[in-house]
Amino acid sequence: MAKFNSLVPGVGIENAAEDFRGAVKVEQYRVGKEAVYLPAGFKWEYIPTAAITDAGDSHRNVTAGHCVTVTERKPAVELTTAAGGFTLNLEKPDSVRKILEALGK
Repeated sequence: MAKFNSLVPGVGIENAAEDFRGAVKVEQYRVGKEAVYLPAGFKWEYIPTAAITDAGDSHRNVTAGHCVTVTERKPAVELTTAAGGFTLNLEKPDSVRKILEALGK
């Protein structure tokens, strides 16, 4: 049985396992009706959707290479809660749309 821990102190959901089973898979993340789930080793951490005050698309720059440096722009989703901000790093631009639609944003 997977373990679930809330990333927002004092805000949790009653049945995380049931919500997780019905969650939509978007890359390495899961978006349920009550929470967004992030992998953390052999357990899952979650951000309750009730605690999310803002969500929007973003990007990050990834630099790689030794002799010739290549900078690539990768998509991301920024989630804001009272406990702080969280960034969901993604590989595909279409994944941003899927997460925001699942959150109703």
